[in-house]
This record gives sequence, structure tokens and C-alpha cells, in this order.
Amino acid sequence: MPVLPKPQFEHTVIKHDTIAKLKSLQPSNDGCNVHGSAETVICDFLDAVGYEEIAREFRKVHEMYPVVVPRYSRPSWRS
Repeated sequence: MPVLPKPQFEHTVIKHDTIAKLKSLQPSNDGCNVHGSAETVICDFLDAVGYEEIAREFRKVHEMYPVVVPRYSRPSWRS
């Protein structure tokens, strides 16, 4: 049975909720834990908008390489 797309309004609410969750993580100084939380938020977003397969494959990568150590605290390029 084909999956019907969610209404545009629902996608907008999900998008804004996801952005709010990611912004709430930004002030934290807890690098790896925040990164893991952000991964969860992104995967939840992908699940919610119908990209469960992408989220599932991304989670497999995380299972193989669970610890992420940031190389730089800030990007090396100028913003």
C-alpha cells in the first residue's frame, strides 16, 4: 500500500519543531552528547516526513561509529 504524503501544514509544523529543537541544543557545551541528540532530532524529522529508510541507514552508521569527536570547536573557515 503506498504511503500518502502528509499535508503541507503538518510538514511545516514538523519543520519548525525540528528547527526549535536543534536551536535549543546549540548553546550547550556538551559536544558528543549534543551531537547525539541532534542526530536523534534529525532522524525523528526524517521519520516524520516519510524518509524512514534514510533515517534507518543513518542510524546504522551511528551504530558502527558511535563516538563523534569534533575536530574543531569552530569551523576553520570564516563565516
